Amino acid sequence: MNLVMVLTDFLIPALMLLFGLVFWKAPSDKVDKWYGYRTKRALKSREAYVFAQVRMGRIWTEAAIPMAVLTLVCVLLLRESGDFPLISLGVMGVQAGVMLLCMIPVELALKKKFDRG
Repeated sequence: MNLVMVLTDFLIPALMLLFGLVFWKAPSDKVDKWYGYRTKRALKSREAYVFAQVRMGRIWTEAAIPMAVLTLVCVLLLRESGDFPLISLGVMGVQAGVMLLCMIPVELALKKKFDRG
């Protein structure tokens, strides 16, 4: 088992936890086109931007811990497999998918709260 591969498997959950806590607990008040949750809907106003930061931060924080636990289970169960590099890549692909799917509830909440129509 390659230690670098194992550590890499925990990179996405760790970054989701770190940025999730920052976005949730200390969101930027200034709309920033280079940092934070930036979608067309979130960038419409300062209020929408802050709302999106907090919502995404909370979702990422809540998703990161179970994701890290599931990653640990996969690593412990499959570490001796000859296909571990491929399994590791698959784990990271699933993690990236979950990270992106977290955008759906944020966009739905933004639409409900800020779209007039």
